[in-house]
Amino acid sequence: MLNNKTILQIVPALNNGGVERGVIETSKFLVKNNNKSIVISSGGIYEHLISRHGGILYKLDVHIKNPLKWKSLRSEIEKVIRNENVDLIHVCSRVPAWIAYPIAKNLKIPFITSVHGRLRNQNIFKNYYNSILIKGDLIIAISNHIKENIVKVFPKVKKKVHIVYRGVDLENFNLNNISNTRIVNQAKKLGFHDHKPTIIMASRPKKWKGHLILIEALSKVKMEFQCFLIGALDGDDKFKNEIYKKINKFNLGNKIKLTNSTNDIQSAFTLGDIVVMPSIDPEPFGRIIIEAQALKKIAIGFNHGGISESIIPNETGFLAVPGNVNDLTYQIENALQLNKVERDRMTQSAIKVVKEKFSLHNMCNNTLNLYKNCINNYKWRWLII
Repeated sequence: MLNNKTILQIVPALNNGGVERGVIETSKFLVKNNNKSIVISSGGIYEHLISRHGGILYKLDVHIKNPLKWKSLRSEIEKVIRNENVDLIHVCSRVPAWIAYPIAKNLKIPFITSVHGRLRNQNIFKNYYNSILIKGDLIIAISNHIKENIVKVFPKVKKKVHIVYRGVDLENFNLNNISNTRIVNQAKKLGFHDHKPTIIMASRPKKWKGHLILIEALSKVKMEFQCFLIGALDGDDKFKNEIYKKINKFNLGNKIKLTNSTNDIQSAFTLGDIVVMPSIDPEPFGRIIIEAQALKKIAIGFNHGGISESIIPNETGFLAVPGNVNDLTYQIENALQLNKVERDRMTQSAIKVVKEKFSLHNMCNNTLNLYKNCINNYKWRWLII
């Protein structure tokens, strides 16, 4: 295990998102294992969590995309690196990578990049912009889907790419640790009244997330249900109007409800029986799926991208043919028809896989092991040279 090292993570902001949560949890884990954690970011609503868990935060504008501003930023970052005696730099986005890579190269410091989304093989300018993410001595991909995507666009880096799945905090996503008060408050916030079989979709208000295809699939479901589209009300009027139009088309106004996002998704999930992630485009990973599974909810998604890595069909959840409305309906009905024994068997299988493969401890432990290997290999490389 890595210890007595100083690790610098650079991320554009520290707001609500999987990348940001990963940085915060890695920082916490570094300190817990006798390392020094430095984070450079422009800040955000969760910036206080870095210092709360023993890390050190430097607030710099590393989100700025204007290259004319990078020279002064590089000077400030280099001061931090020298003053803190940094052993390794880990960047979690393209702009910080463009800013920090020349510093790492000049100071001969190991440099790791993380890829959290698909790199599209587009025009020469976009490919060049993305290429900074393959400059790392090691490249972390958050799923096999992302690893395959990186190698497809940049075939020569295959040996440098390592998979570190995102992890779920099994303490936070534990039914035993969610109070009745939290659940009652969340029920009031969502407008949850009826104790019908409940389907939940929790997502950013983006069309590719699949709200419309889910509504169409639900229109064909023959069993009783209610559905909450958590986060859908955060969208603009055009997006919301499309959803309401689709709901009205199928006369589902009494079954489907739109809500704002929630800062207590754990309590929201406890109110549901099924969590659906019907993303039309492949998800890089699909963290919502493993969070739902940790809370003993039946998970359903399309069989592509990272979601297909977090659901074992008919064992830990259900996978539908991508974009196929009828098959999505079929899988939802399969989930609704499960008896208690079948449901318990599936949820227990899912939790077992989450603990073995997708826990927060595994994510942090695997990340620190890569840090250690990268530092050691880098030293030997320079000794040989």
